[in-house]
Amino acid sequence: MELHTCLWNEVAAFDFDVHDFEPIRAAFPELAIVCHRTVNEFLAGADRADYVLAWDFEAAWYARCPSLRAVLTPAAGNDWVEADPNGRVTLVHGTFHGTILGESLLGAILFMNHRMPAMIENFAARQWNRDLQQDCRLLRNQTVMIIGLGHIGGACAHLVQSLGARVIGIKRDPSRLPIATGGIDVRAAAELDECLPEADHLVLLLPGDSSTDRFLRRERLMRCKAGVYVYNFGRGNALASDDLIAAGEHIGGAFLDVVDEEPLPADSPLWTMDNVMITPHSSCIYREYKAMFIDEVVAWLDHAGA
Repeated sequence: MELHTCLWNEVAAFDFDVHDFEPIRAAFPELAIVCHRTVNEFLAGADRADYVLAWDFEAAWYARCPSLRAVLTPAAGNDWVEADPNGRVTLVHGTFHGTILGESLLGAILFMNHRMPAMIENFAARQWNRDLQQDCRLLRNQTVMIIGLGHIGGACAHLVQSLGARVIGIKRDPSRLPIATGGIDVRAAAELDECLPEADHLVLLLPGDSSTDRFLRRERLMRCKAGVYVYNFGRGNALASDDLIAAGEHIGGAFLDVVDEEPLPADSPLWTMDNVMITPHSSCIYREYKAMFIDEVVAWLDHAGA
């Protein structure tokens, strides 16, 4: 039995090397692990692979892998790994991202809620303005709306809720929740426009497909209460830069980990907006990322009887 790895990545936190697979070797000493660093290298030996760990996998490659049982990817979404057209091979996505992203989202909400962009400017100017935060409110007295209540959205919702905030979760089909609601106020996507004014903090955790293009358009932003904080930690297509810019001072600010064009061009007006914070699609970049995925691989292989 052979496990082939195709987990090279230009981002250091996501670039796996041979040492990262030691827990798999320890748990399955009879399983040969073959590490690849290029597509051509993988395809040359793909006919021997029983399992593959990959960031990217094209549908055409399945025909090159007659022995393949499963492709396991760290990615939470289906952006890079295509499913087997014949349905023969199991596709397994990482499920650990909720814990990671939840911590990043909580940091972003607290950052914006306490007006830290203004405080950074205050610091840079070496000023001592103690009135900048006078209108800040405790998160426990506010409502956080999470659009996209899947596994990741559920983990984020429960973490934010633990600080006392009221949480509204928006789900396309509330009857198909993958999480325990635990006091989350779950609403159907069809109710979104009606309940947008309830949110003090509006969080996007949507997948990147055509159904979510420009989901939070300007008209919806303008339906929100004045001063709302907007966050995008899903995919950039759901919130167009032009719509956010057009909303202007109606919103209190925005924290964007993803944008509609990545990398964001240096001449984008978003860079100069004093109520916007941008991070480079880095909400899941933590030292523990690779180890958490490998732990899931070990558990999956054990359950599969590898």
